[in-house]
Amino acid sequence: MQRNVSLDVLKLVLAVIVVISHAQVLMGYSDLGYQLTVQGLFRIVVPIFMIVSGYFFISVIRSRSLVAWLKRVVAMYVFWMLVYLYFWLDVPAVTPYEIVKLLRVAVMGYHHLWFLSALIGAAIMLYMLRNLSLKVLLVLALTLYGIGMFSIYAGHYHLFDGTPLDVVFNKIWFYRNFLFFGFPFFCTGYLLRRCDRLRQWDRRYFMLWSLGGSLLLLGESYLNYIGLEGQPAFDMYWSLLIFCPGLFLWVYSMQVPGDSTSLAYYATALYFIHPLFISLFEALSYRPGNTLALLALASSLLAVTLLKGSRKRLGFAFGG
Repeated sequence: MQRNVSLDVLKLVLAVIVVISHAQVLMGYSDLGYQLTVQGLFRIVVPIFMIVSGYFFISVIRSRSLVAWLKRVVAMYVFWMLVYLYFWLDVPAVTPYEIVKLLRVAVMGYHHLWFLSALIGAAIMLYMLRNLSLKVLLVLALTLYGIGMFSIYAGHYHLFDGTPLDVVFNKIWFYRNFLFFGFPFFCTGYLLRRCDRLRQWDRRYFMLWSLGGSLLLLGESYLNYIGLEGQPAFDMYWSLLIFCPGLFLWVYSMQVPGDSTSLAYYATALYFIHPLFISLFEALSYRPGNTLALLALASSLLAVTLLKGSRKRLGFAFGG
């Protein structure tokens, strides 16, 4: 099966980044290094995954096969939510608050599975808005992302300290969802696919674009590190809107044909399975940091390799 090998390599690298980020590599070793990587550069993972999905979603729109696409992605979501059921199905007290909290997790996803929930919502939204002009879609995506960015900055810098807004803006689910996070990047991927003129650019321009974006992301992360005097956890940055599309276009433009289905499998499987091993080693008293990151990555890779023979039977779980 002919694929763009360069894109699958990028996805595998991003999956590795997810593993070591969730294990909090560099934690306790270098505060600034941790901020600029785990809380900075490594935040490109989900945006690029969204961009990739949106880029290829044009085939779903043209074939009007949303239902088939949803069946596949929803099946993945349900399967992995069941795999992690032990970690999120917890009701300490049967109260309206706890029930609503449980329902929110079930709908929005446990831990890393929020990506699939946001992907589903973003895809449905884009499909419903597919007849809008590209300019309107661009403005809508930027507006929604702007609202999400305002909420995260207002929350971290406590612009509404002492008010209910401060509490809401500091809830991660308020901005890390399909509306303010998923749709803007998913729509970006779709718009990049629709922009024929942009795809004709020389690859060197994409390289410079992504380099400039990476420097902006490092700068934004550093300014927040200084401004908040610590290690602020920002899921969203303004500079991601620049860096991620540029990096995606640069890698995609390399166009290395080949059969890289195995790379795609490893990337997907690593993303979904690694929290099991992080939880295991944390239960064995390993603290977040470099050792945990190494153990979690090595164990996840081993498990994914052992499961490779079952990917035909479990294809729905790994996007196959």
